[in-house]
Amino acid sequence: LAGPLTAPAQLSARAGQIAPLALPATRRHTAQLHSAPPALAAVEMARALPEHVPTTDLGPLALNRIRDNYGARLKKTRIGRGIGSGRGRKSGRGMKGKRARAGNHGFLKQSGGQTSMISRIPKRGFHRPKKEYVIVNLDDLQSWLLCGRLPTPTADQPLTVKHLFDARLVTLRTRHSGLKLLGRGGSTLEPIPIHIEAQVASQPAIAAIEAVGGSVRTVYYSQLALRALLKPENFARKGRLLPRPALPPPKLMLKYMDPERRGYLSDLEPGDVVRPQEHPPHVNLSARNPDATSPVKTQPRGRGSGGKEG
Repeated sequence: LAGPLTAPAQLSARAGQIAPLALPATRRHTAQLHSAPPALAAVEMARALPEHVPTTDLGPLALNRIRDNYGARLKKTRIGRGIGSGRGRKSGRGMKGKRARAGNHGFLKQSGGQTSMISRIPKRGFHRPKKEYVIVNLDDLQSWLLCGRLPTPTADQPLTVKHLFDARLVTLRTRHSGLKLLGRGGSTLEPIPIHIEAQVASQPAIAAIEAVGGSVRTVYYSQLALRALLKPENFARKGRLLPRPALPPPKLMLKYMDPERRGYLSDLEPGDVVRPQEHPPHVNLSARNPDATSPVKTQPRGRGSGGKEG
């Protein structure tokens, strides 16, 4: 009802003043019924209902009287509730065997002895895993710098992924390939120059940082080189050498050679040869662990490695 609820006595009094209407069967009668006041329309709808519909103080269309049709909902069979229930003892699974056990039995992989459908269909396509990065926005980066959680960067010592990792501001999993710098909050940056090295940077982020006097450089790290950068103590504890830097794969080489993306290989041209000792200086090329005083001992391999010499 559109208005407030009306008492049944008042509804019946009003209903006695109007002529009883038949069940609307045409569009004209339906239009007349809809054009009537809400209270009168409710009375006529109540008259049109069958006699077995119960009525309450709120009327025959109360929410507490709404029910599903008989048979619309079936009770779930409860198994294992005793032999009197009809599905007790073995719960309809019979005696022992594979079908009596729980779990997936691999019936879709079986075809009664013939070659299964999975074996007949050839394998097509391949899986190309996408590189994942930890996203860092400019507003978060600026708040970390202002509150002192990150050191003040300079042109000679820019912020790297290791600074954010050591400050526990980012979490790098094995699947991650570094940082991805995005430009959220670039319009409200403080006039503080930010010098940062990331693996990927968007164009709005580069423009916002350079507008306040900062600089951005995108640097590639392989999985091994990134692990050595974040946790070099693991290599020192095991007496291993730090890995040499690796060049980007061919599919990523052009991205790091693009000056618009501020790639660290922007000085190179396609076809140039880069030797290991000529790598860019973003990775320490000493590749030697200063803490390891003794050389790494290697065990000989083969069947005779454990036997006596001679």
